[in-house]
Amino acid sequence: MSATPATSSTLRRDRLELLLTAVLFWSVHYAVLGARSSIIDNPYLGVVELQLRRVPITVAGFLIALGLVALLQPLRRRPFWIRLLAATALVVPAAALYGLATDVMLWYVLPRAPVLPYEPVMFWQDMFPWLGSFASWAALAVALDYSHEVRDRERRLAELEVVAREAQLEALRHQMNPHFLFNTLNSISSMIWDRDPARAEEMLVALADFLRSTLEIDPRGEISLDEEIALQRAYLAIEQFRFPTRLKVAWRLPPELGAARVPALILQPLVENAIKYAVSPSRSATTVRIEASRGRRDLVLVVEDDGPSRAADPAQGGAGIGLNLVRRRLAVRYGDAGRLAAGAQPRRGFRAEVTLPLEFA
Repeated sequence: MSATPATSSTLRRDRLELLLTAVLFWSVHYAVLGARSSIIDNPYLGVVELQLRRVPITVAGFLIALGLVALLQPLRRRPFWIRLLAATALVVPAAALYGLATDVMLWYVLPRAPVLPYEPVMFWQDMFPWLGSFASWAALAVALDYSHEVRDRERRLAELEVVAREAQLEALRHQMNPHFLFNTLNSISSMIWDRDPARAEEMLVALADFLRSTLEIDPRGEISLDEEIALQRAYLAIEQFRFPTRLKVAWRLPPELGAARVPALILQPLVENAIKYAVSPSRSATTVRIEASRGRRDLVLVVEDDGPSRAADPAQGGAGIGLNLVRRRLAVRYGDAGRLAAGAQPRRGFRAEVTLPLEFA
């Protein structure tokens, strides 16, 4: 899944902040070494020429520092101590490369002054002073990257609060939807008139359980997959009373995934869409399949039906709102690691597939 606009703008801001920090760091580095050169008497070069000769050397250090940061990027989501250890390991080769660049520029690239011939020992003399500089830069870069991660996590938590409340309101809207309640209560009334009080009581209990369970859940948190499936079973039990011959439900849920953590009510909009757009308008039996499987590091949840074909992401109506809500919740909670793929099947039906990190309590 591509990054959301907010994520893209945040990433650009973080990169710009890192670039400006690198410019400032190596500008200070240049100024400190320039001040040191002006204090120490050099019998071969004047102060101005020394400063000019140091410019390309400092630029080389700046580029090596950016390369060090690029090598650390794949570890951005790893624990802080791993990133710090990797940065420490890169300090020595970075300082060695800078020392080599310094020697090559001073003795072979820049206009030469009457200085001593180059000897290999000069490489070590030039390398070791820069270990401190690159160690300081590596620590600063890792700390800055970690601060970006903490800030990003805080932003995501704030957005998650808003989106979770929207999810709860959406679930409550459906529960209190006049059509939903009217149809359910009308079905109960019909059972009573048909002198089938046992089924009427069963449907009434299912409705009460569904309303109580969804209202008690904190949408900001996570629940086990077993709990999420129990909510969907309660909802589908009500709908099966309404569509006894048209609604068929198929479950494929490996027991070992029951303890996996998922956002509360993440499947509710997808199941509702299947009932509204596949089961309700169909005159024949329609099967709604709910499946769970695991990838290498992911949990994959699927809600699929074989009802009438429909657009992949309706621009209007409840389906579009439901799918967008699921996408937003996944993006806010998991970033690019959480995604929703939804679309019409080649012949009939609609498939919605949720992918999120596989985590257990």
